[in-house]
Amino acid sequence: MFDMEQICVAQGGGVDMKEGFFCPKRMIRLLVNGVIIGLLFLLVLSIKYPNLPKMMVYKVFREYVRFSMTWKTRHWQELAGNRFVLRFQPGDENVARMVLDTAEEALEPVNRFLKFNNEEKIPIIIYPDTLSLNRSFGWAANERAMGVYWAGVIRILSPNYWIKEGDMTERFKSEGPMSHEYAHFVVDYITGGNYPRWLTEGIAQRVERSITGFEMELNGTQEIYPLSEMDKDFDLLPNQSAAYRQSLAMVDFLVSKYGEDILYRLLQELGKGETIDRAFEKSIGVDVKGFEIQFCRSLS
Repeated sequence: MFDMEQICVAQGGGVDMKEGFFCPKRMIRLLVNGVIIGLLFLLVLSIKYPNLPKMMVYKVFREYVRFSMTWKTRHWQELAGNRFVLRFQPGDENVARMVLDTAEEALEPVNRFLKFNNEEKIPIIIYPDTLSLNRSFGWAANERAMGVYWAGVIRILSPNYWIKEGDMTERFKSEGPMSHEYAHFVVDYITGGNYPRWLTEGIAQRVERSITGFEMELNGTQEIYPLSEMDKDFDLLPNQSAAYRQSLAMVDFLVSKYGEDILYRLLQELGKGETIDRAFEKSIGVDVKGFEIQFCRSLS
């Protein structure tokens, strides 16, 4: 057996045996110094990348939500694929495999579109009706959504609830939310949650259109919201369909003017912790306000 003096071996004569490298006091000092150095490093980084601390907090929160949802649905039925894990309740056994297969089919096209790769298994939760889906977010009963991505988890409304006629598989693949919601997942993970709502909605719609053909159009007669409102109060804007169509139109304009690679470059800058203005300036040479002016001119 070794006593403390044997464990705390001094390297050379004259060194206090109790201050050896493996002594508890020395380890505590090293740990404290490491924390201080880490905080100082983060402070320096936050000067250059102001959104970085917020992103780090969000990533921890996102993992907490993933774990929490996995725990809450631990007694639900489960179906696992290569990249997704599906949870569902009795009554949706007939659609579970279809939903999982559709998600797996959407993954590679979306990943290619946004130059993304992910090895983790992504949770998908099927809710049997709008009431239960809305309740999971604390939404009002009159909210309508076929799918929602939030904090690492994709939640969808059961196809049994909204597909009442026609070929269920065909309709779910062409009208369902899988490619759209997975695109939100990808944007969130590339940027660490550092993105404006209008940008992720526009990207998700563009990806969805490329895979399923579904498209929402915008023309010059429709209401155009200032980007300050699109950033701050997207979900509270009175004309939600116009807000979604405008998001797609802005992303389409961005790609048409600056090339297909612009979305990747922009998301990468946001993922470093840049503000949205700096990300735009580094990617296209103008800030968000300058981009907004360009977009409005293109409509007229």
